[in-house]
Amino acid sequence: MTALAKEPSTNPDLVPSTPLLAGVPILWLAAFIGFSLLYIALPGLIPSGWSWLFKIIPIALLLFLALTRTEGRVRTLLGLGLVLSAIGDVLLAMDGLFVQGLAAFLLAQVTYTALFVTQRRWQPRRLPWGALILVYALVCTLVIVPAAGDMQLPVTAYMIAISLMAITAGFRNDQQFLWVAMGALIFMISDTLIAVGRFVTPFEYSGIAVMSTYYLAQLLICVGIVRHSGRSAGAVT
Repeated sequence: MTALAKEPSTNPDLVPSTPLLAGVPILWLAAFIGFSLLYIALPGLIPSGWSWLFKIIPIALLLFLALTRTEGRVRTLLGLGLVLSAIGDVLLAMDGLFVQGLAAFLLAQVTYTALFVTQRRWQPRRLPWGALILVYALVCTLVIVPAAGDMQLPVTAYMIAISLMAITAGFRNDQQFLWVAMGALIFMISDTLIAVGRFVTPFEYSGIAVMSTYYLAQLLICVGIVRHSGRSAGAVT
């Protein structure tokens, strides 16, 4: 038991050592949670025709946090990734624009990957993370791509892009890399749920499952990056 208790101190990359949301402004967090729950759980309260706007409010709140608590290349890439995600959200909310929405999210994954690569640090002990992502991506590809019909090529391209994003998230130079890495993996899960519901078999409460995992993924990625950047006093540190 003594050896197990000392494990985190000798291997700081194994688990996040401090709460992710420590230092996050309470009002900002309440707004993020409130608007996320409004879109996910109470769609009937949203005025007809304005669903797309309420869908991106949580992402807009993340963008505000990113722009005010980071700087330089991190702010540019994180901000661009969130903007592209919001564009993808709007396009996916419109009838007949699935491919365009997929393209916007593919660009968002490329942008996140570029950000994570700028923070890269090669560590062999993180190779199991890369293996986990590759196995998950392979299983999803074998299940989803054959059912995607004429969308097989764009779906495959997107799977490659999001897999690279998730892999690079695990090799960032950050002792608490798992916050962002878990966000990347949950992002993959969210998009897997979309693909399963669209190409394989529709399932009950798919919208709730997709948006819950999506908002959580973006929160983990954004706040994890902001924490790591440690910009100003009163920011997430």
